[in-house]
Amino acid sequence: MKKIAFSMCLIMATLVILSVPLLAHAPPNTPPTIGTPIIQPSSPTYNAPATVSVNVTDQHSSVQNVTITYTTDNWKMVNTTLLASYNATTTTATAQIPALATGGHISFYVVAFNGNGIKGVNNNSGSYFGYDVAAPPSLITTTNGWIVTGIILGSLGAFAVAALHFLRKRPRTSSHPTN
Repeated sequence: MKKIAFSMCLIMATLVILSVPLLAHAPPNTPPTIGTPIIQPSSPTYNAPATVSVNVTDQHSSVQNVTITYTTDNWKMVNTTLLASYNATTTTATAQIPALATGGHISFYVVAFNGNGIKGVNNNSGSYFGYDVAAPPSLITTTNGWIVTGIILGSLGAFAVAALHFLRKRPRTSSHPTN
């Protein structure tokens, strides 16, 4: 009985020793590491896109793709996903979020997949990343707007003066018959 127990211990030890190299080469189930995105320019305007850059790495596999999903209506109806370009040398993913012509707030998060199909997400712990875009200036608040407004008001004023002048110079006609 002791020989059988000893033999079983040897077999178990052999299996454990042989399986260690297999476990070392098994693909790990760890997702890619996604850094904190950087937005350029730091204060995007209504008439230019914002470039989002983020560091994405994976220790056990290569990064296969990186996407940036953004919304302009606080995740109510409009969500857009952009495929980011990925530079494996610098481990930087880059995408451009289009200009927000009316101004407002843009929220976004980053998703990355590695060569093993494992997904990583950085959504800022559920708070999302984001930035505000100032609304375009109204016509009245720009210098050209003031000039146009002045021309329109001046034209209306000139028309009003001409109309009053014309009405004063018109001969008056009488509605009473003459004898």
